[in-house]
Amino acid sequence: MEEANKGVIDLTDRVFQELLKKPGFKEGIRTVLQNIDPEASRRLVRTMMWQDPEFFLGLLGAVPSIFNTLIQSLDELLIQLNDKFSPLLLHDFMKSLVLSIDKKSLESIVRNGKVLATELWAIAEETYQEQNDSNTNTEGGEHGK
Repeated sequence: MEEANKGVIDLTDRVFQELLKKPGFKEGIRTVLQNIDPEASRRLVRTMMWQDPEFFLGLLGAVPSIFNTLIQSLDELLIQLNDKFSPLLLHDFMKSLVLSIDKKSLESIVRNGKVLATELWAIAEETYQEQNDSNTNTEGGEHGK
């Protein structure tokens, strides 16, 4: 018997493999995607943050796993796009995507994100350095004396 992975992403992958075989599922997804209402997202964020701040902060604890999942997913997406799609097709597709993106909000994200990213990156660098220093100090320490 094959050893089963029990992670959420592994489970999602296995479920999607089956669901993507069903036309009704794909049609349902298309319907949901056609009804995404970005203008309500700011309200949703405020609700999530302030309706129950303790719960929200608990959710933030999952951010490293979520980021690592997104990073690996984006890396694989880029690998697949580079390997399987022509640059001309990607160029035309990107043009259509760019024209559909809310430029004002994107500019706001870049502006607000730069400030926060700079502050958070300083913390990350300090943490990485502390970890590196800690690892360096324990390697070959008092063993064998």
